[in-house]
Amino acid sequence: MKRDFLVFLSYRLRFLSEIVAATLGVTLFYYVSRLITGGAFSSSDEYFAFAVLGLVVLEVLTAALIVMPMALRQELVAGTFERALVSAFGPIQCLLTMSVFPFLAAFVSAMITIAVAALIFGMPVDWSTAPLALPAAALGFVAFLPFAVLITAAVFVVKQVGAGAGLLITCLSLVAGVLFPVFLLPDWIEWMSDVQPLTPALDLLRHLVVGSPLDSVWRTVARLVAFAAVLLPLSIAVLQACLRYAQRHGTVLEY
Repeated sequence: MKRDFLVFLSYRLRFLSEIVAATLGVTLFYYVSRLITGGAFSSSDEYFAFAVLGLVVLEVLTAALIVMPMALRQELVAGTFERALVSAFGPIQCLLTMSVFPFLAAFVSAMITIAVAALIFGMPVDWSTAPLALPAAALGFVAFLPFAVLITAAVFVVKQVGAGAGLLITCLSLVAGVLFPVFLLPDWIEWMSDVQPLTPALDLLRHLVVGSPLDSVWRTVARLVAFAAVLLPLSIAVLQACLRYAQRHGTVLEY
């Protein structure tokens, strides 16, 4: 985590560029929301808040799914993964901790996005429950993490998985209601919104930050906990198996 933080600081304009990117993204969807009249949303402001929280969760999802496998890929290319292999901490633990700083960075960026939307464009924020978004985002990140672990495991076998991770993020964002409600999906695909953790994470954060209606907070939290509790141990077992496979075939350090 210290290493990742120092690398982040070495790019002197990176933090500023993230603020600019967040501002531009929010500005784009603010003016797109002005085109929304009726339909699934009662007002343009309602869709604007819906889209902003979708962007926020998508950013956290990208940090969960992209950064860990790409970090492993970079370690292999740079020839520095040997340090993790021989570390007393263990290669699996080293890989898992690669996700900590990206999550914190994504969370800070998400807070900047929400602040820009609220302070500049007047997005209403429910301040009584908004602080709970931090543990909710952490829970959502842990629920996403098994997918990142599985993609990272694939790096040991097929070496390049960037396109697959990007495709997974695109598919999840389409069926989870990132930028439009899931009830607008065709009936034959709407069921996919219930079998992955992005949908309940979105519903929970929208409820906490902007007060969107939610049938049951605790049921939504339970779904996220279940995704993490069931899938994370399985994904770590797959990661260990793929690492052993690469070690047996002598390809663990190939890239």
